[in-house]
Formats: sequence, C-alpha cells, structure tokens
Amino acid sequence: MAAATSPRFEGGQWVISRYADACAVLSDDRFAVPEAPPGGTGIKTGIETGIETGIETGMGWLRGAVSRFANGRRHAEGRRAAVAALTPLDPVRLREAARRRAATALRDGVPLDAVARRIPVAVLADALCGDSGSDPDEVADLVGVIADAYFPGTGPDAPADAALDRLLCLLRSLRSRGSGRPQAMSSLATTVMLLVQACDSTAGLIRNAARHLTGRPDPAAIDELLEETLRLDPPLKVLRRVATERVTLGDVVVEAGTAVVIDVPATGRDAAVSSARPPGAAHLTFGHGLRPCPGDRLALSLAAGVLEAVTDSRRTTGTPGERAFAAFREMHHGPAPLVLPNAWDYASAAALARAGFAAVGTTSLGVAAVAGKPDGEGATRDETVALARRLARVPCLVSVDIEGGFGGTPSQVADLAAELAAFGVVGVNLEDGRPGGRLAPVAAVQEAVAAIKERVPGMFVNARTDTFWLATTVTGDEAGTAEDRLRPGERTAGEEPRIRPEDQVAGKEPSGAEMLDEALRRCRAYAEAGADGVFVPGVAETEHIRALAGGTGVPLNVLFLPAGHTVAGLAELGVRRISCGSLLYRAALGAAVTTALAVAEGGPVATGLPGYLPGYAEVQALLKG
Repeated sequence: MAAATSPRFEGGQWVISRYADACAVLSDDRFAVPEAPPGGTGIKTGIETGIETGIETGMGWLRGAVSRFANGRRHAEGRRAAVAALTPLDPVRLREAARRRAATALRDGVPLDAVARRIPVAVLADALCGDSGSDPDEVADLVGVIADAYFPGTGPDAPADAALDRLLCLLRSLRSRGSGRPQAMSSLATTVMLLVQACDSTAGLIRNAARHLTGRPDPAAIDELLEETLRLDPPLKVLRRVATERVTLGDVVVEAGTAVVIDVPATGRDAAVSSARPPGAAHLTFGHGLRPCPGDRLALSLAAGVLEAVTDSRRTTGTPGERAFAAFREMHHGPAPLVLPNAWDYASAAALARAGFAAVGTTSLGVAAVAGKPDGEGATRDETVALARRLARVPCLVSVDIEGGFGGTPSQVADLAAELAAFGVVGVNLEDGRPGGRLAPVAAVQEAVAAIKERVPGMFVNARTDTFWLATTVTGDEAGTAEDRLRPGERTAGEEPRIRPEDQVAGKEPSGAEMLDEALRRCRAYAEAGADGVFVPGVAETEHIRALAGGTGVPLNVLFLPAGHTVAGLAELGVRRISCGSLLYRAALGAAVTTALAVAEGGPVATGLPGYLPGYAEVQALLKG
C-alpha cells in the first residue's frame, strides 16, 4: 500500500496517493497527458484497394490520430467523435449480448482469461460496426493483437501494423451515421481506439472482479462488486501526467516538464473517501475532471454481462463447496500470481477482504501469539479450528495453515481437513519441518497429503518443504512415531529460521545446490502424492526459484521477502502464489508499539501508518460483516 505522504518525489517524478491530490491534478489543464512519440512509417496502403499510398495506417498513425494520446484541441475533437459513436449504444443490450456470448464460450470450455479479453470487444464491434459486414470474432482477434502494442513500448509494432491494416480493410464499408458515406480515416481511428480500449482494460476489470465472486450472485451484487473492484483492484494501476508549467500542488512545487504519477489503487483506499463513497465517486479508473471516459457505462455493462455468465456457469456446475474449491484453484493459474496475505483473527481477515483480496491465508505465528502460545509446537489445533469457524462469514476464500498436522496421524490430519472444509475452508498448508532443525521423512508427508486428498478431494493442499528455511537436508528418524514425524519444525513464521546453535549438525550444513536438489526431490514427491501446490519458504536466489517453478509440475508458492522480492519479479520466474507469512502480524505489532511510544513520549503520532488507518466505525462495520 502506498505511503500516506502525497505528493512524494521518487525516481525523478511526483507520486500521488491521496484522492484529493489526484482529483486536483486530473482537473487542472496544466497537467497534460504524455503524448505518444512519433511512430514509424507504418504500413502505407489504400484500405480500399490495397495499393500503396501516402496514407499511413500503422500503429504510429493510430497513436497520432486518437484522443487517448492527445491534448488540447486534438483531444477535444477525438472525444467528440467517441461520444458520437457511443451515445446511440444501449448499455442494457450490450450487457445481455455479453452475457449470451460469454455463456456460450464458457460452455465450450474457453478459459475465463480469453473470454474476458475477447467477448467485450466482439460485442462492442457488433454494435459499432455491424453494418460493415465484418465478423465480430475476427475483429476481436485483430484488436487483441493491436492492443498488445497500443501503448508505446508495450509490444512490437510489426504484427500490430499488419493487424491494423486488416482491421481497417474489414471496416472500410462502415458508414457514417446519417450520411451513408464511408467513414473518414479519423473516424475509423476513433472506432479502433474504442475497440482497443474495450480489450485489456475491460478484461482486467472482469478478471479482477471474478476473483471476488464468492458472495451473492445477483445482478445488483455484480454491479456493486464492479464498483468496489474499480476502487480497490482496478485494471489501470497508474495515471500519468506531465506539468506544462510550474504548478503548486498542496505543499510542493511541480516544475514544468516534471512527470506526475497517480497511484490509482492507493487513491481508492484513501481513508478520506473510504467511509462514504457514492458509486463511481471514489475511484479514478474512468478518469476525472478534464478527461472522463465517455464509455464508462458501456464498459461496466460489458463487464457485468460477462460476470453474470461466469456466475451462471459456476452456479450450475457442482455444489457451492466444489465451486469454491475450483475458484481457489483457478487463482493459482491466472495471468498473475495469487498474492495471499495472512490473517491472525477475524478483524484482520475481514479488513484484508475489504481491501480487495479474494483469498486470505492464516499465519500460524499470529494464531499462536494471539493465544499466548509459542509457534511451531503443534499446540494450537483448537485455536486454528476456532478461527476457521469464525472466518466462515468473511467474504473471501480462506486457506488455513495447519503446521505439520498438529501431531496427528495421516488419518487424523485428513479428519482435520474435513472439519475445516465444513466451515468453507478451501485450502490447507502442510509443512515438513521438525524440531531441532530437521525435516520429516518424505513418506510421512506423502501419507498425510494423500489422506487429505482422499478425504477432501477438492481441498487445495499446499505442501511445504522447509529445506531452505531451515538450511538443512537432514531428515528425521524414519522409524519415529507418526506424531513425531508430522510435528512442525521449530521456527518462526516470518522470514528467518530459528535454529538453536546446539541443534546444528557439525559439518552438515548443505550448499545451496544441495538444498535445491533436496527441495526439488521433496516437492516432486509431494506432488506425486496429490499436492495441488508446493511451498518453499526461504528461497531467495533467482535461479533456485526458476528451477523450482519449472521442476515440480504444480504451482510454486514462495514467501515474500521484503528486501529481496517483488511480485513482478517473482511472476517472471514462474511463481504462482506469494504468501506474506507472519509479515503482516509483525508489522501490526511494530506499528502498535511505535504508536504507543509516540503517545507516551509526546512525539508525532502517525495518522496514516503506512497509507491506511481504519477508523473506529470502519472496524465496527467489519465486525458486523
């Protein structure tokens, strides 16, 4: 979450995270949109004949011709053209058309990602270009290629140039409304721009909202969900402007030519607007002030139609529990890794759900600490079950850390999983660490994994190996009791292992390569036993993460290390799930002590610990569900 200080100067640009500051920038014509750099020569053909002409029709031409990358008079003219094209369209009809098309695609087994990106464009193309005789599905395919390179520097222009030329050929007979004549090139550019804008931005809205489809599936709830998604998890994360002259913004001076970046999710979470937010008023996704999006209602209608089809599909396939299991599994195979924050009580889980997280895990350290017990000793089974029962009414999916099974036999661990599933829990985290810095025998963990999957087939079992965390490959006694074999390792649930010097085996500390080999061996064995994912906390080296992501055949989960990881970097390495572990709980403890000391010592008390401090009424609302 962005820091509360706004604006703040970072990397040669001003970063805005307060809603009021963002609105001030977006309403001030002294802050202009960065215009697209001059394009290449593009493809110069006559779209009617295919004969070379002096008319550029490549991506350079498109960026230069549309309002998206323009200011002043050019932007105003482009906006008028967009409004004229969109005004006759009926949002209700678009929503129904999107629902029908998406329902058919989902029945045919088309993945949600493809449905989200293709259906809104096809529906809008049919509405805008139906009299051109073009195939909406072909138009959607071409627009997808163009969208990949629409923003300068996001993709190669050559494939997009060819796709754009083909699209213009398909639209060549599109008639101007009222005149009966073929549209001018400027009007065609507007049409293409509207289709491109309906591609990735609407698809991102649908994908982000679909992750939260765990509550009421009625149309009104979907509309509300979309508004909340736009505020908390928008598809557009930043808005960029450049000062055209020297401007005073709050307490800072923005020099001419300096970039201003608006952190859109941070502005949505601004405490100043979080408690009272009329629909559409607390998010900036569709613009504000000088450049509001003329297609906002249509985009929401298209997204709502697709989400209704997704809801219908989930409603008619399997039981509610099976659908929840499937939804959680899908989160591990989406376009971005699942970021799983870890809660320690009802309020922390509810706050995380309110912030937009579609799923949360629990942290064994936090659960143990709340109970006044040490972590890692298998002593918090009752507390873990009680918390899972309370979390049943939190509006998100829940995965529970069961340490090493709390000393149970495989059958008892499976009983625990079934008990948790009865509360609506969709996943468990099962670890192989043992006291004394050793690892449980592989076979013992395999037996527990297999028992859970046999008892609760839909449960997502995240099998964890502590090879890197404990910095050991030493295995416990194969002849030990089931209780001993399944006990968790003596460690914290944060970023560092807790191995006592007397527990270290002299001369046995393994190399990084040896730990990687052992982690791969264990992860593969757990996957063979039925684990849906594997978790390797403590791994930090890029090559180790890449090897683990590509070497197990199931989604890889790693623990987020604040000093060494970024979500984008882990995604590039193939990581599919990123856990926070005890980081949030420890951050909360630190913030509590810091605030108490500030009060006692008469120092300044932060009112936006970093970026967000819920009010009393907001916490009360969380607890009331």
